[in-house]
Order: sequence, then structure tokens, then C-alpha cells
Amino acid sequence: MSVRRVALDLPVLLQALLCSDAKSQALRQAWQGADCLPLVSAETAQSLISALSFPGLQLSGAQQQELLADFLPYAEVVQPLVTGRRPRAASPSLQLALSEQARASTWVSDCPKERGRCQRAWLRRQPDAVRSLSSDEFLASLSAPGQDVTS
Repeated sequence: MSVRRVALDLPVLLQALLCSDAKSQALRQAWQGADCLPLVSAETAQSLISALSFPGLQLSGAQQQELLADFLPYAEVVQPLVTGRRPRAASPSLQLALSEQARASTWVSDCPKERGRCQRAWLRRQPDAVRSLSSDEFLASLSAPGQDVTS
């Protein structure tokens, strides 16, 4: 049995890192406790770094590094090499999830529009390729008996 390989949409990842509510804590615990293996590409890592340095967040350099250290050591770096057609204007995390090299089983996004586009544009052609779940659905699937943890 292997750990579920997941691509987290940037807003989901930022919420998990920046907030202290129960859902955010559960997401952090999922990757830190090896219940899932988050996937990251150079592009998604750079997006995360840019988002954490946004002036409106008022995070010091040390705080930014601490947040990155809460995530990056638990993530696997992959180079997204998507074969075939991919959804137009797909987010970097969706492109990563659809990458053949990533071997992702799940893409986690709380954006209904983006998830709907994913379902229509890609998953209809390859229904078993990647599961598209909201963060709540993802957390529920981790705690459900008989959870699917295939890679």
C-alpha cells in the first residue's frame, strides 16, 4: 500500500500554511504524518514563494522560511510533463496533477469553477486518471475506512 500522491491547488496550500483552523491543521497533518505525499513542481514552488512574500501578508523572511519548511520537506519535486491535450488555462497544480511523471491520484482544489473545468475538459476523457476533490472531500477520504491510497 502506498501513500496517496496529491497536487494541492495554491489557495488550498496557502490556507493550510497560513491559517490555524481545524481544516488547515488537518491538511498540514496529512502531509506531515505521511497520509499523503504532496507534489510540487518548480513552477508551483515559485508560486508558493511569491504568494508568501506578498506584502499584504506582512510575513518576515524568517516567517516565510518557516512556512516553506512546514511544507517543502514533505513534498516530492516532479517535473510536469503532460502528454496529450490539457485544459486551457489550467492552474499549475492541475497541470502538475495531470503530469504523467507526477503519477498523482488526487488533485485538491476548493474552486468549483476550476474543478468543473477539470472534470469536463480532462477527466471525461480519462476518468480514472486523477480524482478531483475539494479539501473537505479530501480530508474525509483520508479518514474513511477503506480509503483509496493507490499511487
